[in-house]
This record gives sequence, structure tokens and C-alpha cells, in this order.
Amino acid sequence: MNRIKKIHMMGIGGSGMAAVSLLASKMGYEVTGCDLEDQTAYADNFFKGHDPSHLEGRDFLIVSPAVYYQNKNNPELLEAEKKGIVMTWQKFLGKYLTKGKKVICIAGTHGKSTTTAMAGKLLIDAGLDPSVIVGARISAWGGNARFGKGEYFVIEADEFNNNFLNYRPDIIVINNIEFDHPDFFRDEEEVRESFRKFIDNLSGEKILITEKDNPGKKFNLKVFGEHNQKNANMVYVLGKKLGIDEEVIVKSLESFSGIERRMELIADLHGIKIFDDYAHHPTAIKLTIEGLRKEFPESRIWAIDEPHGFARTKALLSEYKDVFNKADKVIIGPIFKARDSQTFGITPDGVARSTGHKNAIGVDSFEEIKKNLSEEIKPGDVVLVMGAGKSYLWAREIAGLI
Repeated sequence: MNRIKKIHMMGIGGSGMAAVSLLASKMGYEVTGCDLEDQTAYADNFFKGHDPSHLEGRDFLIVSPAVYYQNKNNPELLEAEKKGIVMTWQKFLGKYLTKGKKVICIAGTHGKSTTTAMAGKLLIDAGLDPSVIVGARISAWGGNARFGKGEYFVIEADEFNNNFLNYRPDIIVINNIEFDHPDFFRDEEEVRESFRKFIDNLSGEKILITEKDNPGKKFNLKVFGEHNQKNANMVYVLGKKLGIDEEVIVKSLESFSGIERRMELIADLHGIKIFDDYAHHPTAIKLTIEGLRKEFPESRIWAIDEPHGFARTKALLSEYKDVFNKADKVIIGPIFKARDSQTFGITPDGVARSTGHKNAIGVDSFEEIKKNLSEEIKPGDVVLVMGAGKSYLWAREIAGLI
């Protein structure tokens, strides 16, 4: 039995924290949690706010790295540091929850969640009963993690804060590498250096799968977009490496129905479709809109974007040019604060201008987004809401307008 049995999770509303919370509970840990938000997309039943009293009787405080960016002087965090009982959820996952498992890590700037979910489903369909942790809710699992009794543990591995260096994987799948997380990495070379260190963490069989291994196989997928064909090809290669039968691999991929917040159709009423998507990097936004346009070539597409973080948006501002070209109407909404303490002069209107789109506007409130839509939306339109902050709530409220 592990001596660490009672843990408290600070920031439990985050996708990774919620997943680790579920898995830890399944593995016999007693788990409590707290979060600053009243409502989150990933967790419920937690303490509102942070307080040192949450640590009473706990063996460890598990935190999201975001806590250090938001307030490293938080009393709850300081008390746990004084007691020497703090670790990030990634370290806890890598050191305790994956112990004795064969670890498969899915990494890359874009497509991690979908690829991880595809990989998890494939291993389930092949009868391998894996544990899986992914940065998005999977309807079939009722959450963003799955506990399995098999030998494999599939993890969506994030490069931010060098978080993925906490894992010792047997297999690594890297979808792609681009510059992101400018609040942590200086430039793309520093990102690539982080990935090189991650690859050095390979142990056991030491299998590395990258873009160059993509066989370019065309699948009859339920999820649309060329980016999902690429995701499926990476999982196809993984299945082959694991010795899974070709027929099982193809059937699993072609029956994959997607994950929440990845081109998720949340409303289809009166001839109007509303999609919710997690895309927030310019490249991901571009690919998502292109996939939607290919599916709905004759529709008027509204792209509603919630930029993620002021520092991040400033660093990536030049990359917004032309990414919305396949959309007819573009609304840049209020910028999600993320880890920032200042705005760096970044505004929705400035982002809208940087896109170069003739029909792009920037608005400072969600009420203005609703006003624009209610005045102009009509049957046949497709609305795509994108972002990684509060946009999932926008999408659902917009659905109530039609």
C-alpha cells in the first residue's frame, strides 16, 4: 500500500487536475479539491476558493502549475510548501499513478486531445483495458479520464512548463511542434529543446512516432477535417507498433465520434448549426475553420473567437493574418485573461484588424456578440465558437438565441 493516501487538489477544475482526481480516487486515494471558479467544464463538488484549512489531515497538496502563475503567495500553497507536501499533478501522475504501467504519451502543439482519445479508444477496442487521461471530456467515459486494469496508460502530455518531463514513457507520439506558450518559452527553438529532453525520457521499448511516420492513409472518419486524418494516421501507426490487427485499428478509428469541445455540434435548430471548439492557437483556428468549410461549402460561417491570454495573443498576433479566410463573418470577443496580470495593449479590435479579414470585428463584451448574432443570423448559417477559456459557455448561450 502507498503511504500517501489522502490528497487535496488545488485548482481541481482544470482538465488535468479533474482527470487525475478521478484516477486517484479509482486507485484508492482519498481526494478533496478546491477551485477559484464557481463553475468549470471538468469538475463539480469542490470547495469554492483556497484556504489552508483544506490541508488538515492531508498527506499531499496536488496543484496545477497555473497556481504558481496566478498567485505563488497563496496562503494554502505557502502552508503546504512550509510542510513540504506540495507537488504538481503531472509529477503525482508520473511518480505514483503510472507506476508499473507501460506509458504511452501523446504530445504536440495541436491535436493532442483528439489523438489521445483515438488512441485510448483503439486500446479499449483491442481489449487492452487502458487507463487514459485526456484534456477534454469524452462522453462515453463521462469525463476526461478512464481507469483501466490493463498494462497500458495513455497520457495527453503537455509541453507547457516542461510538464511532460515528469513522465517516463515507453512510447511517444508527437503530432507536430510549433511555437506556443510564449509566457513560458522564449522561442520555437526552446520549445524544440523541451521536446528533445522529453524524447530522452523514453524508457523500456523506446518507441517514437512522429509526423514522418504518417503513412497518409485515408480513413472514412466520422470527424471531419484534414487535421483529423493526420491524427488518425498517427494512431494507426501506434496500433501497428502494438501489434493490433489492421481490421480492429481501422474499425476503431472509423467509429470514433469525437470528443467534447472539438468541433462539437451543440445545437441544430431552425436551420442553424452551433459548433463549440477548443481551438485557440492560430494554426488550430485555421485548420478548424477549413474543416468546417469543407463540410459546409455553401453555408455562411460565423467564426467567433475568444483569444487566450494577453501575452500569448501579443506573441502570436502576426500569425492571425489570413487564418479566418474561410469564414464569412468573424467576431473577436473579450480576451481570456489566462495567467496574465496586464493586457500588453492587446484588444479584441486589434486582434480583429490583425486577421486581415474584411468582415472581422472586435467586441469588448459577450453581450455585443449576442447582439450581432441576434440581428444578423439566419437559417443556413453555421456558427463556430472557439477558445479555451469561457467560450464553451458562450456557445451554449448562443444556442439559446436560435
